[in-house]
Amino acid sequence: MSEVHTLLLRLEGTMQSWGYRSRFDYRDTALEPTRSGVIGLLCAAMGIARDEYKDHAARFDTVRMGVRVDKEGRPERDYHTALDVIKADGSGTDKVVSRRDYLADAAFTVGLESADTEFLNAIADALRHPRFFLYLGRKAFPLTVPPLGPDDRPGPGTLEEHLLTGDGEGRVMLEAPDGERTQHDWPLCFGQRRFKPRRIKTAFSGQGASA
Repeated sequence: MSEVHTLLLRLEGTMQSWGYRSRFDYRDTALEPTRSGVIGLLCAAMGIARDEYKDHAARFDTVRMGVRVDKEGRPERDYHTALDVIKADGSGTDKVVSRRDYLADAAFTVGLESADTEFLNAIADALRHPRFFLYLGRKAFPLTVPPLGPDDRPGPGTLEEHLLTGDGEGRVMLEAPDGERTQHDWPLCFGQRRFKPRRIKTAFSGQGASA
């Protein structure tokens, strides 16, 4: 088996939204970045349009993802009113009030682990010179700091070695076959909004790579 490397990204913003169960007039957010949201950000950096993702999905599927919560966000909710919305049965229009959740003042470190170091380096180059605008789940939510520093590159080691070591007690979410919970946010096709479940386990930084 090839040695794996991990690329660390900084996702920090005044507002973030990582929906994975949003339907109709309710737009939810997870408490940390979703896989679909992070892959969408990477695709924007690399210039991959929504309807082109299926041609690149196999390479993204080789990447294992983890998230360390450096600063827990504060859940907030906005209400939006839309007028003259056509009813589902076509009988006329109505006023619709939608709920939109987001996280305020959150900060995360996202780890991308893969044996395909060439692909990780291509991701790093694209994040420094993105083709499309980068945002944190919604187009109105930009990053407040660059996702990578000028010298940041993939380093040898697993997600555990990069995210679980060091000081602090930050919550860490790791993709793992034996994860204790399932989240339906592994993208199959962005154009048709098709996703599959992934398993996630929770650990805490400072426990070391053996956690």
